[in-house]
Amino acid sequence: MNKKIKKVGVIGAGVMGATIAAQLANVGLETILLDIVLPQLSDDDKKKGLTPESKEFRNKLAANGVQGALKSKPASFYLPENSKLVTIGNMEDDLKRLKDVQWIIEVVVERLDIKKIVFEKLESVMTPGTFITSNTSGIPAKAMLEGARRISENTLPSPIFSILRVHETLEIVPGPDTLPEVVDTLVEVCEKIVGKGIVYAKDTPNFVANRIGIYSMLSCVRTMMDLGLTIEAVDELTGPVVGHPKSASFRTADLVGLDTIIHVADNVYEGAVGDEKREMFRMPDFIKQMTEKRLLGQKTKQGFYKRVEENGKKVTLSIDYKTLQYKPQQKVKFASLEAAKSMPGTAGKMKALYFADDVAGQFSFRTLSDMLVYSPGGIPEIADDIVNVDNAMKWGFAWKMGPFEAWDAVGVEGSVAKMKKAGYEIPGWVQEMLAAGKKSFYKREGGSFSLRHSAKDYKPVPVKPGIILLPSLKERKKLIVGNKGASLVDIGDGVACLNSIPR
Repeated sequence: MNKKIKKVGVIGAGVMGATIAAQLANVGLETILLDIVLPQLSDDDKKKGLTPESKEFRNKLAANGVQGALKSKPASFYLPENSKLVTIGNMEDDLKRLKDVQWIIEVVVERLDIKKIVFEKLESVMTPGTFITSNTSGIPAKAMLEGARRISENTLPSPIFSILRVHETLEIVPGPDTLPEVVDTLVEVCEKIVGKGIVYAKDTPNFVANRIGIYSMLSCVRTMMDLGLTIEAVDELTGPVVGHPKSASFRTADLVGLDTIIHVADNVYEGAVGDEKREMFRMPDFIKQMTEKRLLGQKTKQGFYKRVEENGKKVTLSIDYKTLQYKPQQKVKFASLEAAKSMPGTAGKMKALYFADDVAGQFSFRTLSDMLVYSPGGIPEIADDIVNVDNAMKWGFAWKMGPFEAWDAVGVEGSVAKMKKAGYEIPGWVQEMLAAGKKSFYKREGGSFSLRHSAKDYKPVPVKPGIILLPSLKERKKLIVGNKGASLVDIGDGVACLNSIPR
């Protein structure tokens, strides 16, 4: 299929939809951004002299989306003038304009009934052969396409964090009838034009990154409650020291929104009834109470953290999950944490915490072990191999290491021995791997190799022509020079790449 993507339609102009439209414009793709028509005029609309028939009113949501993307931090548009590539409209007057696009991205509210209505409307106007992707956090493609079967061959669901400027990944999830050539074409467009790393996922609840990411977060929440730790202590233990972003666990939850976190967790609880760890996705009572009080995070200016003014200065308070009252943050100090911070490299830091005996070590051992033991069960259910799982977590959640890379970092043999002593049940194929004399999921011998799910042999980690992966080049001794702030990498043909990733 030699289909060229020149023009894209985006349905839904909320924060996510508008930001996706901005990123498409950033790479030179003309974009039509549509949303619904509001049911009635606001007082401000009336003061402006708007009427229900005026374009300014009818296109209000799409216009607000573009303005929000222009004002967002970090900026959604690389340059403000890129916004000129985005044409706004509404779904009542302008749906027929989608006949001229080659790709439609649905980004409406995460409700199956609404998504099905959108797909049925698209089916009535789209040109045959138009690609359609749904930015869903986990609603199955089969369910969304009921009633719109004519378009199923060209449809893929993709997770909601996929095409944003600040995320590296896009999860490709073929629907039950999606043609292979549709997958191949969209992969090429998203890699080479949009600039995203592709993860091949299965049509299961929350796909890969959200499935493991939410599981890991809720493991942290439950372990925190068991050990009596504070919100800020958990964020110290789950941030840069273990190769995760500075936002760690609870600051990330505040950014995403607790209502969204609950929705994604419910997707798994309701949709993956055969998951042996299903109960982990049941939301703790205090988080439900926070949502009832509208303590949703950044969108309501208060969540796990809250910024207030005291004595003329802005300070950040953290919530006491036992009382749901905000309090000054406590200084976080653990012997193992301080020792880990002094260790070189992320792997050394993770290993120091994992095998420590104090409460910080207990927390790190339990939460990392929970995630490590859960991840192999997702193969081949949510993805076909460990590389796709690791890439999903690195690119989607900005972890330095995916689950299997992290397991190699702490040592598979030693960690399994400790987990067995603590009563963990080790996945069968991991035990087979060790019994076969293989002590790591990856090996580096003139290139990168990953262990097959059968645990019998290794296979080369695929590298696509034209796609440059800097970590892979560094593993092949292509690092010219580097320090804690940046690195210079030989990418071939006499060209070097200066990037902000430390050596």
